[in-house]
Amino acid sequence: MAERKDDSSDDDLTRLRRLFLFDAVCEAGGIGQAAARAGRTQPAVSLAISKLEASFGGQLFERGFGGSELTAEGALLQRRVRRMLDQIERAVADLTGQAASAMNARNVCRHLTDAQVRCHIAIARAGSASEAARQLGISQPAVHRGARQIEQTVGVPLYRRRVHSVEANPAGLEFARCLSLALHEIAQAREDLAYARGQLSGKLAIGVLPLLPPRLVARVIQRLRERYPAAHVTVDEGSHATLLRDLRMGAIDIIVGGLREPRLRGAVQETELFSDPYVVAVRKGHRLAGKRSLAPRDLADYDWVVPQHNVPRRAVIDSIFARLRVKPPIVVETSSLAMMMAMLVESDCITLLSRSQIREAYPGSEMVALELKTPEADRSVGYTLRADWLGTAMQLRFIEYLRQECAVDKARMLR
Repeated sequence: MAERKDDSSDDDLTRLRRLFLFDAVCEAGGIGQAAARAGRTQPAVSLAISKLEASFGGQLFERGFGGSELTAEGALLQRRVRRMLDQIERAVADLTGQAASAMNARNVCRHLTDAQVRCHIAIARAGSASEAARQLGISQPAVHRGARQIEQTVGVPLYRRRVHSVEANPAGLEFARCLSLALHEIAQAREDLAYARGQLSGKLAIGVLPLLPPRLVARVIQRLRERYPAAHVTVDEGSHATLLRDLRMGAIDIIVGGLREPRLRGAVQETELFSDPYVVAVRKGHRLAGKRSLAPRDLADYDWVVPQHNVPRRAVIDSIFARLRVKPPIVVETSSLAMMMAMLVESDCITLLSRSQIREAYPGSEMVALELKTPEADRSVGYTLRADWLGTAMQLRFIEYLRQECAVDKARMLR
């Protein structure tokens, strides 16, 4: 799985208690009031806020006789901290079954420590406590201690314990996912503050699905870099299942590619950009490429290269085959688009591609789309986000440019 390195960095985790106190000051309206509510001394809260300000490199409060008022930068941080805490509190409530008692969930949340969260996320990601210890660079007893403490704090089993290993159970994996997403809000806060200070930088992690024309994304990235010259962009290509898991973990920000049918609902949100139907594809010079009139039965006389099962394109191919009296031979099943294209170039094989893939990804290449209508060929391309995602200015600009480039492409196709 792709992993965003800064989502749960040590720096973010060591600020966890400070962020709790920051939220308390925001809520109480002053350091003295927050200290009283949190059961801490006023100097301790003042020190925590000072360290937080040093960490973020700016003043978060205007302090006066009437209390502490957020600065503009403090307000930006508070928005992210509040989102972080809301996510952790919901995760604790879901984990403990205390959805009806927000106060109980909040109390549990405030007792989570940096070490507990760090060790739990590491165990969930690494697959075992021993591997988590190696990756964190600490002893196995320290990791086991963190695991025991977080279970005691939430009061729910989070691990499967065997003679020589400890690994997260399903509840523990989901809790780690929620904690990772919550901590990612603080990484996003850094980007918000940098933008507010006039820094044209930022981070964006994109997941692209097979059959998406890579030049489309490349054009959008180039436009983004012209606006944000210091932007850092990563692009991972993978299956829908893999990228969706990474999106839900916070390892990527957006998935671009073919949308699911029926549309996904709930934790993720899909937005359509343009229609990009499937077409039957062959190499130039193929006997079918020169035929003016084609019927579905003509497809049965040739070998096929197909994607593996559990992807929409394979389901469309299977549907086409089901309407033929004689099923065409399948000579290769592959998840590799490059291998599929190579088989078409080097043989008389047939496959199913998207129209834009042939038009844009391989302009002037040896690929030809057959003029054969199939009722199953409808396909929409768009992007997928987490439903509760709040992008930075740079990330939202990428989506704006993506929409614009797709609108230009759509207009070009209609001419």
